Amino acid sequence: MKTAHFLALALLTLSCQTKPKQETTDKPATEQTAAPADLTKRPPNDAPRSAADRLVRALYFEHDANENPFLETKDPLLAEQYFTKPLAAKLTKNASKAAANRRKINPLFNVPDSAIEKRWVLPAVIAGEKAVVFVTYQTNGKEQEMRCEMEQQANGRWRIADIMYADGKRLAELVN
Repeated sequence: MKTAHFLALALLTLSCQTKPKQETTDKPATEQTAAPADLTKRPPNDAPRSAADRLVRALYFEHDANENPFLETKDPLLAEQYFTKPLAAKLTKNASKAAANRRKINPLFNVPDSAIEKRWVLPAVIAGEKAVVFVTYQTNGKEQEMRCEMEQQANGRWRIADIMYADGKRLAELVN
């Protein structure tokens, strides 16, 4: 009888063993297998939308000339809703020049307003606290592409740190 109890107890113990410990790392499993996002490549067609590209969409699609951060000459708060503080300060400083040149060149595209036929804001490509939002537009029947380079602020919100236009120029250079 003692042997039967002992055998039953041994079988029960063996069947209840826990899994052997797996090697642990500091990173979650998703980070171990996922490659970092390449900020130079366009996102796939099925990429999800994010707060970063919604901010760019708001800047390009929703604001008329009365709420244009490129035209605000006194208060940088409107520009700071879309751009990092250093870039917003430069934009506010140069807003009077931008207002005078608005008919010639729209700083959102670095081409005249009249030349822009269509525009699309693609989903953001995000890598940590950096992101890129590609904006495609047509001018004179030719498709152009530019990049809004973004940074995530301490409060978690995204802001545009710079824009690289289709011709290779940068917004930060143009407003210096």
